[in-house]
Amino acid sequence: MAKNTDLGVVTEARRLAGVVIKGKLKLPSGLTAEQMTKDADSAQKELDDIDQTKRSLTKKVTDKNKSIKGLRDVIKRLRNAVKGEYGDDSTEYESVGGKRLSERKPPVRKPKVTA
Repeated sequence: MAKNTDLGVVTEARRLAGVVIKGKLKLPSGLTAEQMTKDADSAQKELDDIDQTKRSLTKKVTDKNKSIKGLRDVIKRLRNAVKGEYGDDSTEYESVGGKRLSERKPPVRKPKVTA
């Protein structure tokens, strides 16, 4: 039997339908090879639809990520332009989302340990 995945189940149903058609296997009443093939075709169509939807969604997510990246670049360029024009300690720089130089916390220096 094929792997226990959706595609594996469809493949196995088609294989068993082929065995039944060749006359090597008797089915209980109500089951036919034609019905198994029809069900397998229906399931395959659903799997194909899902794959198409996944590809479409992946494309949309990729397009969204490109748009967001471009927007972040524009914001960064705007902040740099304001920083260059007004300085990094200006209220204008702060108004576009920058951190004013006078408000930045200096790094904490650890004292040197002497032996």
